[in-house]
Amino acid sequence: MNKNHASVLSNMPCICCELLGQRQQGRTCIHHIREGQGIAMRAGDYLTIPLCYECHQGKLGIHGDKTYLRILKMSELDLLNETLKRVYKAVA
Repeated sequence: MNKNHASVLSNMPCICCELLGQRQQGRTCIHHIREGQGIAMRAGDYLTIPLCYECHQGKLGIHGDKTYLRILKMSELDLLNETLKRVYKAVA
């Protein structure tokens, strides 16, 4: 993974927590979006979003039952879009 991009994402808050208006519990990790990928496939390194453990691998998270996505009425691609908005706003 590109170290600069990974560093930027790792230093961002969890995109789900931010959109849900909740306090992030734990550190940010990087999630490769699964939308449009085959079962054993992984998206490219730039198709990634910052998530905390709960939103990433927790019961209600993206690798869980996806409750947070349903609450937000968003897809992983929508979260990628929101992430990119924040990245470009930070560098503008």
